[in-house]
Amino acid sequence: MRILVVYAHPSPQSFCRAALERVLAGLAVGGHEVDVLDLYAEGFNPVIDEAEWRTYMNEPARLEAVMSRHIELVRRAEGLVFVFPTWLFSAPAMLKGWLERVFIPGVSFSLPEQGQQAPSSLLRHIRLVAGVTSTGTPWWLMAAAGFPGKRLIRRALRLGFAVRCQNLWLCIHSMETNTHAQRARHLERIERRFARVR
Repeated sequence: MRILVVYAHPSPQSFCRAALERVLAGLAVGGHEVDVLDLYAEGFNPVIDEAEWRTYMNEPARLEAVMSRHIELVRRAEGLVFVFPTWLFSAPAMLKGWLERVFIPGVSFSLPEQGQQAPSSLLRHIRLVAGVTSTGTPWWLMAAAGFPGKRLIRRALRLGFAVRCQNLWLCIHSMETNTHAQRARHLERIERRFARVR
């Protein structure tokens, strides 16, 4: 499977970076073809300015030239894996901005025509979607908030992918109070789970 891993954390010494390395090690076991986008390392701009917004509203096809490399990686991918920290209950602005600038009309969906009630997905070739994240928030508090990041990855995005799309979510909660052993076990769990991806 060709898999695009989108990584969004500013520090190369973070736990998220260790999680990314375990994701890649697991995918290597299965012999998958993997592309990695490190959004902070490449200085990705997640902001849609006024000019881009007007283009999006009036001539969305013109946006493809701006994001061509990222769009091509999404179009070629059969799997999408998002590795990111959970900040304020959800994905960081960097990742959310990437989704907003890449998952545009003509790439992830086609706008509804007269008489249609909803857009049509253009990403039915995606057979795997996964979120790998960490948070200082305890599980019970994240549950009370409705798991916003999890719902974004496993439900909202998943709606546009293949009917039998594999759907993974690996999150470690209460990072500030976890022991080193708990963190190590979670990293091992990530590698084992991605080694089973087919």
